[in-house]
Amino acid sequence: MSDAAGRLCRHFGVCGGCAFQDKPYGEQLAAKEQIVRHVVEPFRPERFLPIRPSPQAYFYRNKMEFAFGGVLGGPALLGLREKGRFNRIVSLEECLLLSPEVPALLESVRRWADEEKVPTYHLRAHKGFLRYLAVREGKNTGERMVHLVTAPGELPRDSFLAALKRSGVPVTSAVWSVNEALSDVAYGKVSAVLSGSGSITEELLGRRFRISPTAFFQTNTRGAEILYKIVAEALGGGAETLFDFYCGSGAIGLCCADAGRRVIGVEVHAPAVEDARLNAREQGADRAEFHAADAAAFVRLPEWMSLWGSPSTAAVFDPPRTGLSAPVRELLVTRPLERWIYVSCNPEALARDLPALAGTYRLESVQPVDLFPHTEHVETVLLFHRRPPA
Repeated sequence: MSDAAGRLCRHFGVCGGCAFQDKPYGEQLAAKEQIVRHVVEPFRPERFLPIRPSPQAYFYRNKMEFAFGGVLGGPALLGLREKGRFNRIVSLEECLLLSPEVPALLESVRRWADEEKVPTYHLRAHKGFLRYLAVREGKNTGERMVHLVTAPGELPRDSFLAALKRSGVPVTSAVWSVNEALSDVAYGKVSAVLSGSGSITEELLGRRFRISPTAFFQTNTRGAEILYKIVAEALGGGAETLFDFYCGSGAIGLCCADAGRRVIGVEVHAPAVEDARLNAREQGADRAEFHAADAAAFVRLPEWMSLWGSPSTAAVFDPPRTGLSAPVRELLVTRPLERWIYVSCNPEALARDLPALAGTYRLESVQPVDLFPHTEHVETVLLFHRRPPA
């Protein structure tokens, strides 16, 4: 325990999950704000707003992916990667990020793997069965999903479900997926829903969202409520049509669907699009539609291009850590929007994207938001307006 920094996990310094837990939270915020300021200052934003802190500094995450590992033939390990060691696992007895009871769930699954002699997967040998255990939680609903990812093989289903129950941690749905590839990812083809509905529900700004096992949803629920309010305020009024790109389960578009806007969400991950469509129906958002497509290719279709060029059209882009794809950057420059919002989760990708956009748009406002305390990650909401033609 560090009085200056708050709480320190017993694994801090070895586990790769947290980088800054030994620093006071105010110091973390100042460092992140400075990182964003350094990236955007060359582009002369008209307003740079102080960073908004996370409502919770601990137990704020609604999703984590825990990796299996260990020595071949030895006891099962289940936790996070060692700092700087992709092939070594810290078997977590404590974690201050997801929820206090989750370590008991991990311990019960480890014990099950040892008792059933179910081998863990080893990245270098490409042998074994158990690969990941992902846990998703509805912070505002209390629902919890366990998503087991394995290599091909037979799963002792009954004993696995018994291990979840034995942990004493409530689980409302359990899903099993198989990853046949060598790639080290915490998802695969869903093989079976072991219990429950195969999804969970979360509430965000008074709206309910279904979240399937692999769909994107902001991992800090209460921080996302702040983030989406900022996006809605930045959009303001006047936009009759809102494109929501990289929309995941539709959260941004649906949270900004008030005032009679038409919302057109676009996402390449088809299961997330199904979630978004269901969410729109259940929320009565009859002017929201969602499409499984690549963003740049979708907008270039004739039926959308006329809307794209309208002064009453706005857009929100919330890409993954890789940032905007090259075709999307080209689209934004060759067919400019009057205004649009970039929700960035990676300052490095943002630094790469901004030079391509600077000649076409002025950067009206920048608002950093901390959704990931104790890590190096920071979200940034940027509002762009088209520059007048020369």
